[in-house]
Amino acid sequence: MYYDDFFNILESTLSFVRNDQEANIKQAAAVLADSLAQKGLLAVMDTGHMLKYEALTRAGGLMAISPFTYELNVENDAPQRKITRRAEEEAEIESRKVALALDTSNLQAGDVLFINSNSGRTPNVIETAIQARERGIRTVGIASLQQMTHCEAAHPSGKKLFDVVDIAIDNGAPHGDAAVEVRDNEKMCPLSGISAAAVLWAIQAEAVELLQARGLNPTIYRSVHVSGFEYIDRQREAFLKQGY
Repeated sequence: MYYDDFFNILESTLSFVRNDQEANIKQAAAVLADSLAQKGLLAVMDTGHMLKYEALTRAGGLMAISPFTYELNVENDAPQRKITRRAEEEAEIESRKVALALDTSNLQAGDVLFINSNSGRTPNVIETAIQARERGIRTVGIASLQQMTHCEAAHPSGKKLFDVVDIAIDNGAPHGDAAVEVRDNEKMCPLSGISAAAVLWAIQAEAVELLQARGLNPTIYRSVHVSGFEYIDRQREAFLKQGY
């Protein structure tokens, strides 16, 4: 029963993404195609879900994709001095970290940043989207609308991901993410990862078609198991020359 429940719910969720989110997905694809046509970058920020692995250097994926992550590691243990910061102070520190991360990244105005966060509420995600837009970077947010409506905003602005991105795409995952009811136990089988991956590939598929309509043929990774590493190296060389 759980087996059938999972596939039934998964098929329903992917159908929702395909039909209800089609306009948003195609809008994101158009923005991406415009950027790549100008040799722009596509970066993916993912907050610990499967998209950070699904998106990068995958056979059948665009070579133009790169990750965007940041962290600040400070080793300064002092148990005799416990510092408690107010939420406003923590937000200011996060703002400075995001600014520094964007300053030292390769992202520029006209590039595209995908931000995947199922809850769409955490301060680093919101701050990144806000500052990226201020710099002219086009932002695409992927999250669960159901999850966001059940969560309180953690950013001091009171905003959530869909409030601060250029294009918002609902992954259709339920509140709590897990979808299959289990007798005498917790729900199981989260959907946000599979759904977000489907969104990512749908955007790329549409963007490639739009680029080819302009006479531009973007570089798509071929599996190393088909032609070996030497072919991939030649692909990279061609990619660097044409820029998309």
